[in-house]
Amino acid sequence: MSIPRSLQAPEAFAVARERFAVRDYHGTVLLLTAADRDGALYPDALNLLGLGLAMIGRSEEALDAFDRALAGNPRYVEALLNRAVTLLQLGDAHGAQESFRRAEQYGRPDESGYPAVVANRLANSHAGLGDEYRAAGALTVAIDQYRAALALRPGFADIQFKLGRTLLEHGDHRAAAETLAEALRIQPGWLDGMLLRGMALYLQGDLDGAGRQWDEAAEHHPDESRLEVYRSMLARRRSVGP
Repeated sequence: MSIPRSLQAPEAFAVARERFAVRDYHGTVLLLTAADRDGALYPDALNLLGLGLAMIGRSEEALDAFDRALAGNPRYVEALLNRAVTLLQLGDAHGAQESFRRAEQYGRPDESGYPAVVANRLANSHAGLGDEYRAAGALTVAIDQYRAALALRPGFADIQFKLGRTLLEHGDHRAAAETLAEALRIQPGWLDGMLLRGMALYLQGDLDGAGRQWDEAAEHHPDESRLEVYRSMLARRRSVGP
């Protein structure tokens, strides 16, 4: 199995969840590993990657994926529990006990008013509804769902990206650029986030801002072919004038 280069991390995660549900663990790992080419995976996707790796016996790599998920979200109870189980499989009972202890600690209600695992699930449920409404063309409702998700979990970069993309499609270019800036604050160097934010700035009429954003993307990803297209588009727009 392979994924097209244009498939973004959130979409790869959605497909990977489907593969995991039918026990195609190798497919799950392949999808998420390919999507991770730019370090773009967010905690939920990294947790799923860890589960897939664990199911095919690659426990050390699974542990690394869980650790990366927890680096992005230290209160991620499911990742802590999965990490504990993996450590037990690797014979590290002390490390497993520490992960279990942290999972119990973070399982208490947090600032959302819910235990972390519940708030995560609610946020992802809202985001899933947002995906469905966006696919149906109901962009305003999708935006509301993404914002409900972010009210619970403002640090979920993938949902910030989805909201930014939908705002862009809705024609609210300024709000899209601001939302995508927040996604990049959470996850610096994210190629798809930088490309899309540059487009939002371009459509907003901020050509200098778009140019700076795409230049930053080029610094992080010098071999990205799409940047030449965007730069050519920007040059033509500047030559024509306002």
